[in-house]
Amino acid sequence: MNRFILIVAALAALSVPAVLAQNYNFAPFNSRYRTTASIASQIRNLTRSWVAGNNTLPPAAYYKGVLYDRLGETRLAPAILVNPEDIALPDTFDARQKWSMCPSLNVIRNQGCCGSCWAISAASAMSDRWCIKSKGKEQFSFGAADMLACCHACGDGCKGGYLGPAWQYWVNQGVSSGGPFRSRQGCHPYPIDVCDASGEEADTPKCSKKCQSGYNMTDVWQDRRYGRVAYSIPADEQKIMEEIYLNGPVQAAFMTYQDFHAYKSGVYRHVWGHMAGGHAVKLMGWGVENGMKYWLVANSWGEDWGDNGFFKIVRGENHCGIEKDVHAGLPSFNKHLEFEGIHF
Repeated sequence: MNRFILIVAALAALSVPAVLAQNYNFAPFNSRYRTTASIASQIRNLTRSWVAGNNTLPPAAYYKGVLYDRLGETRLAPAILVNPEDIALPDTFDARQKWSMCPSLNVIRNQGCCGSCWAISAASAMSDRWCIKSKGKEQFSFGAADMLACCHACGDGCKGGYLGPAWQYWVNQGVSSGGPFRSRQGCHPYPIDVCDASGEEADTPKCSKKCQSGYNMTDVWQDRRYGRVAYSIPADEQKIMEEIYLNGPVQAAFMTYQDFHAYKSGVYRHVWGHMAGGHAVKLMGWGVENGMKYWLVANSWGEDWGDNGFFKIVRGENHCGIEKDVHAGLPSFNKHLEFEGIHF
Protein backbone atom coordinates (compact mmCIF):
# COMPACT_ATOMS: atom_id res chain seq x y z
CA MET A 1 0.00 0.00 0.00
CA ASN A 2 1.33 3.41 -0.90
CA ARG A 3 2.04 5.76 1.97
CA PHE A 4 1.89 9.49 1.47
CA ILE A 5 3.89 11.81 3.68
CA LEU A 6 2.72 15.32 4.40
CA ILE A 7 5.51 17.88 4.62
CA VAL A 8 4.82 21.38 5.91
CA ALA A 9 7.39 23.74 4.41
CA ALA A 10 8.39 26.72 6.54
CA LEU A 11 8.68 29.62 4.17
CA ALA A 12 10.07 33.00 5.16
CA ALA A 13 7.64 34.86 2.95
CA LEU A 14 4.43 33.94 1.18
CA SER A 15 3.29 35.64 -1.98
CA VAL A 16 -0.31 36.76 -1.70
CA PRO A 17 -2.24 37.97 -4.74
CA ALA A 18 -2.96 41.66 -4.54
CA VAL A 19 -6.62 41.02 -5.26
CA LEU A 20 -6.92 39.15 -1.94
CA ALA A 21 -4.60 41.25 0.17
CA GLN A 22 -6.27 44.61 -0.28
CA ASN A 23 -8.96 46.09 1.93
CA TYR A 24 -12.33 46.00 0.20
CA ASN A 25 -14.97 48.67 0.49
CA PHE A 26 -18.16 46.84 -0.29
CA ALA A 27 -21.09 48.65 -1.83
CA PRO A 28 -24.30 48.65 0.23
CA PHE A 29 -26.90 46.07 -0.74
CA ASN A 30 -28.98 47.35 -3.64
CA SER A 31 -32.35 48.34 -2.19
CA ARG A 32 -34.06 47.30 -5.43
CA TYR A 33 -33.32 43.65 -4.63
CA ARG A 34 -34.54 43.03 -1.10
CA THR A 35 -35.21 39.32 -1.63
CA THR A 36 -33.40 36.54 -3.44
CA ALA A 37 -36.56 36.03 -5.48
CA SER A 38 -36.14 39.53 -6.91
CA ILE A 39 -32.48 38.76 -7.65
CA ALA A 40 -33.51 35.54 -9.40
CA SER A 41 -35.98 37.38 -11.62
CA GLN A 42 -33.26 39.87 -12.56
CA ILE A 43 -30.73 37.23 -13.62
CA ARG A 44 -33.01 34.53 -15.04
CA ASN A 45 -31.65 35.05 -18.56
CA LEU A 46 -28.00 35.26 -17.45
CA THR A 47 -27.44 31.98 -15.63
CA ARG A 48 -26.44 29.11 -17.89
CA SER A 49 -24.91 26.52 -15.59
CA TRP A 50 -27.00 27.11 -12.47
CA VAL A 51 -30.52 27.87 -11.29
CA ALA A 52 -31.42 30.91 -9.19
CA GLY A 53 -34.37 30.99 -6.83
CA ASN A 54 -35.71 32.23 -3.53
CA ASN A 55 -33.57 31.72 -0.41
CA THR A 56 -33.60 33.35 2.98
CA LEU A 57 -31.58 36.51 2.34
CA PRO A 58 -28.35 36.45 4.37
CA PRO A 59 -27.91 39.40 6.72
CA ALA A 60 -25.15 41.93 6.17
CA ALA A 61 -23.06 40.18 8.83
CA TYR A 62 -22.54 37.24 6.48
CA TYR A 63 -20.86 39.42 3.88
CA LYS A 64 -17.76 40.11 5.94
CA GLY A 65 -17.03 36.75 7.51
CA VAL A 66 -13.49 36.55 6.10
CA LEU A 67 -10.98 39.35 6.63
CA TYR A 68 -8.31 39.97 4.01
CA ASP A 69 -6.34 42.90 5.40
CA ARG A 70 -3.66 40.65 6.99
CA LEU A 71 -3.87 37.67 4.67
CA GLY A 72 -0.13 37.53 4.00
CA GLU A 73 0.53 37.36 7.74
CA THR A 74 -2.14 34.79 8.56
CA ARG A 75 -1.53 32.17 5.87
CA LEU A 76 0.18 29.05 7.17
CA ALA A 77 3.14 27.19 5.69
CA PRO A 78 1.98 25.08 2.72
CA ALA A 79 1.69 21.30 2.86
CA ILE A 80 3.37 19.17 0.22
CA LEU A 81 2.38 15.56 -0.53
CA VAL A 82 5.34 13.35 -1.38
CA ASN A 83 4.81 11.05 -4.39
CA PRO A 84 1.50 12.66 -5.44
CA GLU A 85 1.91 11.16 -8.93
CA ASP A 86 0.85 7.82 -7.43
CA ILE A 87 -2.61 9.13 -6.56
CA ALA A 88 -5.28 8.15 -9.08
CA LEU A 89 -8.03 10.72 -8.59
CA PRO A 90 -11.54 9.86 -9.78
CA ASP A 91 -13.49 12.19 -12.05
CA THR A 92 -16.14 12.56 -9.36
CA PHE A 93 -15.64 12.46 -5.62
CA ASP A 94 -17.96 13.02 -2.66
CA ALA A 95 -16.51 12.77 0.85
CA ARG A 96 -19.94 11.77 2.16
CA GLN A 97 -19.77 8.58 0.14
CA LYS A 98 -16.14 7.62 0.80
CA TRP A 99 -16.45 8.14 4.57
CA SER A 100 -20.09 7.23 5.12
CA MET A 101 -19.29 6.28 8.75
CA CYS A 102 -18.87 10.00 9.53
CA PRO A 103 -22.29 11.67 9.99
CA SER A 104 -20.70 15.12 10.39
CA LEU A 105 -20.18 15.18 6.62
CA ASN A 106 -23.94 15.48 6.15
CA VAL A 107 -24.47 18.26 8.68
CA ILE A 108 -25.15 21.80 7.47
CA ARG A 109 -24.53 24.40 10.16
CA ASN A 110 -26.12 27.82 10.53
CA GLN A 111 -23.93 30.72 11.58
CA GLY A 112 -26.89 32.83 12.64
CA CYS A 113 -26.65 36.62 12.68
CA CYS A 114 -22.86 36.66 13.00
CA GLY A 115 -19.96 36.86 10.53
CA SER A 116 -18.55 33.61 11.91
CA CYS A 117 -18.20 31.54 8.73
CA TRP A 118 -14.44 31.41 9.34
CA ALA A 119 -15.04 29.55 12.63
CA ILE A 120 -18.08 27.53 11.50
CA SER A 121 -16.45 26.02 8.40
CA ALA A 122 -13.18 25.33 10.25
CA ALA A 123 -14.99 23.51 13.08
CA SER A 124 -17.04 21.55 10.55
CA ALA A 125 -13.95 20.36 8.64
CA MET A 126 -12.18 19.52 11.93
CA SER A 127 -15.14 17.34 12.94
CA ASP A 128 -14.97 15.48 9.64
CA ARG A 129 -11.22 14.94 9.85
CA TRP A 130 -11.41 13.74 13.46
CA CYS A 131 -13.83 11.01 12.39
CA ILE A 132 -12.01 10.18 9.16
CA LYS A 133 -8.61 9.78 10.78
CA SER A 134 -10.06 7.61 13.58
CA LYS A 135 -11.67 5.46 10.88
CA GLY A 136 -15.06 6.20 12.34
CA LYS A 137 -14.15 5.05 15.85
CA GLU A 138 -14.54 8.51 17.36
CA GLN A 139 -17.22 11.13 16.68
CA PHE A 140 -16.49 14.58 18.09
CA SER A 141 -18.43 17.63 16.99
CA PHE A 142 -16.05 20.58 17.25
CA GLY A 143 -17.99 23.71 18.10
CA ALA A 144 -17.44 27.11 16.52
CA ALA A 145 -18.26 28.97 19.75
CA ASP A 146 -14.90 28.22 21.37
CA MET A 147 -12.89 29.66 18.45
CA LEU A 148 -15.30 32.52 17.91
CA ALA A 149 -15.06 33.73 21.50
CA CYS A 150 -11.58 32.70 22.63
CA CYS A 151 -9.27 32.89 19.60
CA HIS A 152 -8.27 36.56 19.70
CA ALA A 153 -5.57 36.04 17.04
CA CYS A 154 -8.22 34.70 14.66
CA GLY A 155 -9.70 38.10 13.85
CA ASP A 156 -12.70 39.98 15.18
CA GLY A 157 -15.26 37.37 16.16
CA CYS A 158 -18.66 38.08 14.62
CA LYS A 159 -17.10 40.81 12.49
CA GLY A 160 -14.96 38.33 10.59
CA GLY A 161 -11.81 36.26 10.95
CA TYR A 162 -8.88 34.49 9.28
CA LEU A 163 -8.62 30.86 8.24
CA GLY A 164 -5.00 30.10 9.08
CA PRO A 165 -5.09 31.21 12.74
CA ALA A 166 -8.28 29.19 13.32
CA TRP A 167 -6.43 25.99 12.37
CA GLN A 168 -3.36 27.00 14.36
CA TYR A 169 -5.60 27.62 17.38
CA TRP A 170 -6.80 24.02 17.08
CA VAL A 171 -3.17 22.86 17.31
CA ASN A 172 -2.08 25.21 20.10
CA GLN A 173 -5.17 25.49 22.33
CA GLY A 174 -7.59 22.83 21.18
CA VAL A 175 -11.28 23.35 20.42
CA SER A 176 -14.25 22.28 22.54
CA SER A 177 -17.37 20.47 21.38
CA GLY A 178 -20.65 22.13 20.57
CA GLY A 179 -23.99 21.62 18.88
CA PRO A 180 -26.50 23.96 17.21
CA PHE A 181 -28.09 27.04 18.76
CA ARG A 182 -30.18 26.29 21.86
CA SER A 183 -29.15 22.64 21.84
CA ARG A 184 -27.89 20.72 24.86
CA GLN A 185 -25.17 19.19 22.72
CA GLY A 186 -21.50 19.52 23.62
CA CYS A 187 -19.57 21.80 25.94
CA HIS A 188 -20.38 25.05 24.13
CA PRO A 189 -23.51 25.01 21.92
CA TYR A 190 -23.52 27.69 19.24
CA PRO A 191 -24.70 30.90 21.01
CA ILE A 192 -26.21 32.95 18.18
CA ASP A 193 -29.64 32.67 16.55
CA VAL A 194 -30.64 33.75 13.05
CA CYS A 195 -31.29 37.46 12.52
CA ASP A 196 -34.44 39.12 13.70
CA ALA A 197 -36.34 41.65 11.61
CA SER A 198 -33.80 44.38 12.33
CA GLY A 199 -30.95 42.32 10.86
CA GLU A 200 -28.64 43.72 13.51
CA GLU A 201 -25.41 41.77 13.87
CA ALA A 202 -24.96 39.90 17.14
CA ASP A 203 -22.13 40.74 19.51
CA THR A 204 -19.22 38.33 19.74
CA PRO A 205 -19.81 36.06 22.76
CA LYS A 206 -17.47 36.20 25.73
CA CYS A 207 -14.86 33.48 26.15
CA SER A 208 -16.00 30.88 28.70
CA LYS A 209 -13.75 28.38 30.43
CA LYS A 210 -16.73 26.39 31.69
CA CYS A 211 -18.96 23.99 29.78
CA GLN A 212 -22.75 24.36 29.83
CA SER A 213 -24.57 23.03 32.88
CA GLY A 214 -25.57 19.41 32.57
CA TYR A 215 -22.68 18.50 30.27
CA ASN A 216 -20.54 15.57 31.43
CA MET A 217 -17.49 17.80 31.87
CA THR A 218 -17.18 21.12 33.69
CA ASP A 219 -13.85 22.60 32.61
CA VAL A 220 -13.39 23.39 28.92
CA TRP A 221 -9.81 22.10 29.05
CA GLN A 222 -11.12 18.62 29.77
CA ASP A 223 -13.28 18.74 26.68
CA ARG A 224 -10.97 20.30 24.11
CA ARG A 225 -9.45 18.15 21.36
CA TYR A 226 -6.37 19.15 19.41
CA GLY A 227 -4.84 19.27 15.98
CA ARG A 228 -1.37 17.87 15.34
CA VAL A 229 -0.45 20.15 12.45
CA ALA A 230 -2.12 23.00 10.52
CA TYR A 231 -1.21 24.10 7.00
CA SER A 232 -2.34 25.85 3.84
CA ILE A 233 -2.92 24.06 0.53
CA PRO A 234 -1.18 25.45 -2.58
CA ALA A 235 -3.50 27.34 -4.93
CA ASP A 236 -3.57 24.41 -7.31
CA GLU A 237 -6.65 22.42 -8.36
CA GLN A 238 -4.83 19.07 -8.38
CA LYS A 239 -3.25 19.54 -4.96
CA ILE A 240 -6.53 20.61 -3.38
CA MET A 241 -8.19 17.50 -4.81
CA GLU A 242 -5.37 15.28 -3.52
CA GLU A 243 -5.71 16.74 -0.03
CA ILE A 244 -9.48 16.19 0.08
CA TYR A 245 -9.17 12.67 -1.34
CA LEU A 246 -6.55 11.56 1.21
CA ASN A 247 -7.43 13.50 4.37
CA GLY A 248 -10.96 14.84 4.08
CA PRO A 249 -12.72 18.18 3.55
CA VAL A 250 -10.78 21.46 3.59
CA GLN A 251 -11.70 25.05 4.40
CA ALA A 252 -11.67 27.66 1.65
CA ALA A 253 -12.43 31.37 1.38
CA PHE A 254 -13.89 33.16 -1.64
CA MET A 255 -15.56 36.41 -2.64
CA THR A 256 -19.34 36.36 -2.78
CA TYR A 257 -21.42 38.49 -5.13
CA GLN A 258 -25.05 39.49 -5.05
CA ASP A 259 -26.18 36.71 -7.37
CA PHE A 260 -24.68 33.97 -5.17
CA HIS A 261 -27.32 34.58 -2.51
CA ALA A 262 -30.00 33.33 -4.94
CA TYR A 263 -28.23 30.04 -5.78
CA LYS A 264 -30.48 26.96 -5.77
CA SER A 265 -28.79 24.28 -7.90
CA GLY A 266 -26.27 23.63 -10.67
CA VAL A 267 -22.69 24.89 -10.96
CA TYR A 268 -22.41 28.49 -9.75
CA ARG A 269 -20.59 31.03 -11.90
CA HIS A 270 -20.80 34.72 -11.04
CA VAL A 271 -22.88 36.57 -13.62
CA TRP A 272 -24.38 39.62 -11.92
CA GLY A 273 -24.25 42.01 -8.99
CA HIS A 274 -21.75 43.80 -6.84
CA MET A 275 -19.17 42.16 -4.59
CA ALA A 276 -20.71 41.40 -1.21
CA GLY A 277 -17.73 40.21 0.85
CA GLY A 278 -15.44 37.37 1.88
CA HIS A 279 -16.97 34.06 2.93
CA ALA A 280 -15.50 30.79 4.23
CA VAL A 281 -16.90 27.37 3.33
CA LYS A 282 -15.99 23.67 3.34
CA LEU A 283 -14.82 21.95 0.12
CA MET A 284 -15.74 18.28 0.26
CA GLY A 285 -15.58 16.92 -3.27
CA TRP A 286 -15.68 17.59 -6.98
CA GLY A 287 -17.18 16.45 -10.26
CA VAL A 288 -18.33 17.45 -13.74
CA GLU A 289 -21.86 18.58 -14.61
CA ASN A 290 -22.92 19.28 -18.19
CA GLY A 291 -19.27 19.53 -19.18
CA MET A 292 -18.37 22.01 -16.40
CA LYS A 293 -15.96 21.06 -13.63
CA TYR A 294 -17.09 21.91 -10.12
CA TRP A 295 -16.25 21.83 -6.43
CA LEU A 296 -18.83 20.33 -4.07
CA VAL A 297 -19.20 22.72 -1.13
CA ALA A 298 -20.99 22.88 2.24
CA ASN A 299 -22.23 26.34 3.19
CA SER A 300 -23.14 27.64 6.67
CA TRP A 301 -26.43 29.43 5.98
CA GLY A 302 -28.71 26.59 7.07
CA GLU A 303 -30.42 23.80 5.12
CA ASP A 304 -33.03 26.15 3.63
CA TRP A 305 -30.40 27.91 1.53
CA GLY A 306 -29.22 26.55 -1.83
CA ASP A 307 -29.28 22.81 -2.47
CA ASN A 308 -30.20 21.75 1.08
CA GLY A 309 -27.31 23.86 2.33
CA PHE A 310 -24.78 22.66 -0.26
CA PHE A 311 -23.67 24.23 -3.54
CA LYS A 312 -21.36 23.67 -6.49
CA ILE A 313 -18.93 26.23 -7.89
CA VAL A 314 -16.70 26.27 -10.95
CA ARG A 315 -13.48 24.31 -10.40
CA GLY A 316 -10.00 24.90 -11.80
CA GLU A 317 -10.33 28.62 -12.60
CA ASN A 318 -9.91 30.08 -9.12
CA HIS A 319 -13.40 31.44 -9.68
CA CYS A 320 -14.14 34.18 -7.11
CA GLY A 321 -10.85 33.22 -5.44
CA ILE A 322 -12.13 29.80 -4.30
CA GLU A 323 -8.71 28.11 -4.75
CA LYS A 324 -6.44 30.85 -3.33
CA ASP A 325 -7.01 30.59 0.43
CA VAL A 326 -7.42 26.92 1.37
CA HIS A 327 -6.48 25.51 4.79
CA ALA A 328 -6.60 22.24 6.68
CA GLY A 329 -4.89 20.24 9.42
CA LEU A 330 -4.56 16.78 10.93
CA PRO A 331 -5.85 15.72 14.36
CA SER A 332 -3.74 14.73 17.33
CA PHE A 333 -5.35 11.84 19.17
CA ASN A 334 -2.55 11.18 21.64
CA LYS A 335 -3.18 14.42 23.52
CA HIS A 336 -6.42 12.94 24.86
CA LEU A 337 -7.06 9.50 23.44
CA GLU A 338 -5.06 6.57 22.09
CA PHE A 339 -6.46 4.52 19.23
CA GLU A 340 -4.85 1.11 18.96
CA GLY A 341 -3.81 0.21 15.45
CA ILE A 342 -4.36 3.65 13.94
CA HIS A 343 -1.37 5.13 12.14
CA PHE A 344 -1.00 8.64 10.73
